[in-house]
Amino acid sequence: MTDNDFLDSLLTPEEIARRITASSGVKMTARTVWEKARRIGVAKKIGRSPLIHLSDVPRLLEEETRDERRRRRSRIRTGADALSILQKARKKRVRP
Repeated sequence: MTDNDFLDSLLTPEEIARRITASSGVKMTARTVWEKARRIGVAKKIGRSPLIHLSDVPRLLEEETRDERRRRRSRIRTGADALSILQKARKKRVRP
């Protein structure tokens, strides 16, 4: 596969959402596509442009298992740990 072939097979989340909606009739948004691509690790970015490889689209369409959803929720931090992270982020934002 040449570099040009690889670049031709990169799609934006908008293009993928449009294709899913057209082929299945299910309303899909670009944001939903991008969030799942990031979550499963197939998202790519060039500058500010989000891109997803055409070969990764079937992985986007796979249903997430209950265990995967549970693990993702357990990574969300709560309590004192979350408070310290928030305070550090606010300090960074205030500094010139």
